[in-house]
Amino acid sequence: MKKKLLNLVVLTLALAACGGASYSAYVNYEVYVINADGNGLKKLTDHPADDMPPVWSPDGKQIAFTTNRDENGEIYVMNADGSDLKNLTDNAAGDWSSAWSPDGRQIAFTSDSDRDSDPEEIYVMNADGSGLTRLTNDSADDGPPVWSPDSKQIAFTSNRDGNAEIYVMNADGSSLTRLTDNSGDDEWLAWSPDGKQIAFTSNHDGNGEIYVMNADGSDLKNLTSNPAEDSQPAWSPDGNQIAFISKRDIYVMNADGSGLTRLTNDLADDNGPVWSPDGKQIAFMSDRDGNREIYVMNADGSDLKNLTNNPADDIGPVWSPDGKQIAFSSGLPRPVD
Repeated sequence: MKKKLLNLVVLTLALAACGGASYSAYVNYEVYVINADGNGLKKLTDHPADDMPPVWSPDGKQIAFTTNRDENGEIYVMNADGSDLKNLTDNAAGDWSSAWSPDGRQIAFTSDSDRDSDPEEIYVMNADGSGLTRLTNDSADDGPPVWSPDSKQIAFTSNRDGNAEIYVMNADGSSLTRLTDNSGDDEWLAWSPDGKQIAFTSNHDGNGEIYVMNADGSDLKNLTSNPAEDSQPAWSPDGNQIAFISKRDIYVMNADGSGLTRLTNDLADDNGPVWSPDGKQIAFMSDRDGNREIYVMNADGSDLKNLTNNPADDIGPVWSPDGKQIAFSSGLPRPVD
């Protein structure tokens, strides 16, 4: 279900970026890297299939991504320069949402068996594709997986109780615990850098708000508490601030909800904020120039730059661990002949 929605969103964004012209329902996304200053653009994949989204290994030497080049979703990995491409999953199921463990030893992901009716479950494998283990086994959709900073736990969203709630389990699938229990949907979860808290988006008060709770589910707090739709929380590397989107703009606040600051102010759709490893910059996506591009700004909102500036649809920016590069997916719909 989630992957079908993702594919629909991707297609919609790409069509909108091209001015509403007539296009086929085929979008070819490739993985690129660019230097943090906008120089050194390099195309890493080149295939008629969609390759997205890129995920850096913690040591910065490899990039994992999902592709449908084998007719179903598979998890691939390649060196950071695009060489030595490998299919890690190679099975008939649909495999999605890859996430490296912070220690770099494992990759968690979601998988289903027939891509149409079966639920998505969470699996983990070694970084070379060996040691595949199924962690969840339920009739509901589980995922995407989000590792704790110490690599000992995995948090995820599941609708096994009727609505989207947040669960956590040990990295081997044991000690499954439900952390949230309310009538709304709890999503977009993010661990604090010290692993003591989890921020997430919930609409159980009627609209999307940013909440934070202890890693055991206790001490739940609403950090935003306003009529706007707030989502996509992203912790600063030092854990002192949380960036998020609200009414199509990007904001930042202290980790306790104080010190709210609006970083972007544009009629366009700004979303997907991701902090640089040193906490000095934030990269994000915006369609303020007509199509979706990758932008970067200082953490206080100053010195805004368009890094990609091309006719394609550029999405999913992720910083390399050393902060020198940003990987992303880029593609254009194919015009109808």
